[in-house]
Amino acid sequence: MIKPGGANLYYPVVWFPDTIEKAYELKRQFFNNSCIIAGGTHLQTHWEKGILCPENLISIENIKELQEYKLINKNGQTLMQIGALTTLDSCRNKPIFLDNVPILVEAVRNIASPAIRNRATIGGNIANGNGDVIPALLVLDASLVLFDGHHMREKKLIECIKEEKYLSNSIIVSVQIPVQTKKSSESYFYKKIGLRESFCQSIVCISGYLKIGKKKMIEQVHLAVSGSSFLPQRLANTEEIIKKLYLPSIQLKDIAQTIKKEFKPPSDHFSSSNYKQEITTNIIVSEITKLASK
Repeated sequence: MIKPGGANLYYPVVWFPDTIEKAYELKRQFFNNSCIIAGGTHLQTHWEKGILCPENLISIENIKELQEYKLINKNGQTLMQIGALTTLDSCRNKPIFLDNVPILVEAVRNIASPAIRNRATIGGNIANGNGDVIPALLVLDASLVLFDGHHMREKKLIECIKEEKYLSNSIIVSVQIPVQTKKSSESYFYKKIGLRESFCQSIVCISGYLKIGKKKMIEQVHLAVSGSSFLPQRLANTEEIIKKLYLPSIQLKDIAQTIKKEFKPPSDHFSSSNYKQEITTNIIVSEITKLASK
């Protein structure tokens, strides 16, 4: 709309469906001229940059089923199910998260200010494409439950991020994370490098999981990175190189070279590709060194 009186001010129409089916129907009806919103914090950054939002905003904040978080059992596996509307502040403070997915808690603690965390949602952080929680979720082997207008379907997050437009015909309903009792042989880490601590978008976020087996052999490795200027990725080649190596005799220089060969982020106005590459390499190598010294 254009405000009467000649002022060139733009006002989108905001819709408030109360079911996921109604939300999807509005999304289908308006298609590219609409946007699903929850907390709306990511959209606010667009406004501040002068980017016009679509004419139709579909707020899903009244859909109760998207607000739940709980433990469920599926095929004998305990899963942490987190509704898409769960706020980042809930993920940061509630005991159920601290007890079952502490690395996600660590990731959320590094995101924005308290005011933003009170509004921003885990679904929105994932949907914006390079949210800071994504590396932690990739390391945790998380899946998304998506509604495609007819059915709920489950898909690994790692597969979703490989498809640039995986949300063009779907809405995120929840995140599902396998829950396992952490053992002394397992190690998780999460690091965010930003321009100004936690109040800015990330230059790079790095998360990892390593499991040590007999004779200090590395049995399992998950390494994931993301940043505000590039899409999240698992460092699959580096993971394969690290697996089956023994601590402490591991060749750290070889690992560093492998990371740099695989991880080639773009430069931007704030930092160079080389800087992102170096800091990511240093953090991963440092975490492996800590394991080797135990």
